[in-house]
Amino acid sequence: MYTKLERERYNEHRDRACKRLNLTKNQYNWLRRKGEELRKVYENNCNGLYKTEEESNQAERDLIYRINVYKQDCEELLYAYFQTDPRGATIYLDTKVIPKNNYTQAVCIY
Repeated sequence: MYTKLERERYNEHRDRACKRLNLTKNQYNWLRRKGEELRKVYENNCNGLYKTEEESNQAERDLIYRINVYKQDCEELLYAYFQTDPRGATIYLDTKVIPKNNYTQAVCIY
């Protein structure tokens, strides 16, 4: 459960992100949920819950494919960076190419 202040700050972040990326709240929320699913794949991989490396790779590929197809349907051309460390946010989006050595310039979807 979030406090009122935490919810207000989250809504402000989401509103700024939507404006910058030309997304609706529903699009942002869909990307946030898929980002959480992808983060869980990375967490399960770290915890050894997949029987094979291929099983882990397939789960990751499936989600990244779905995210990439979805973002193609957005009004703005979006570039994505996927952070594989399960301790934080997974998806970063921007309207320009995201450098791997400075992905935090992009909008964090959380």
